Amino acid sequence: MASVSSPYWTRAVLFPDWAYKPAWSPGSRQVQLWHFLLELLGAGEGGAIGWGGEWGEFVIRDPERLARLWGERKGKPHMNYDKLSRALR
Repeated sequence: MASVSSPYWTRAVLFPDWAYKPAWSPGSRQVQLWHFLLELLGAGEGGAIGWGGEWGEFVIRDPERLARLWGERKGKPHMNYDKLSRALR
């Protein structure tokens, strides 16, 4: 049996083409929450969100910062984690 030298979340993750080629442009309000989170995870935005666990789960490290970033992206300056968490559910 071959030994895996790196944890699951550090290996490359393949997504379908449509996940890499969004129909929206940067700064557009049409971005979906899951795609925004994927962008942050791919960019290594370690302050607010990151990879954790051994099955590729993500961990929200700074909920208020994540909510502020999402609010900036959507053009909603009053976004907070309570509102963001509803969208995550």
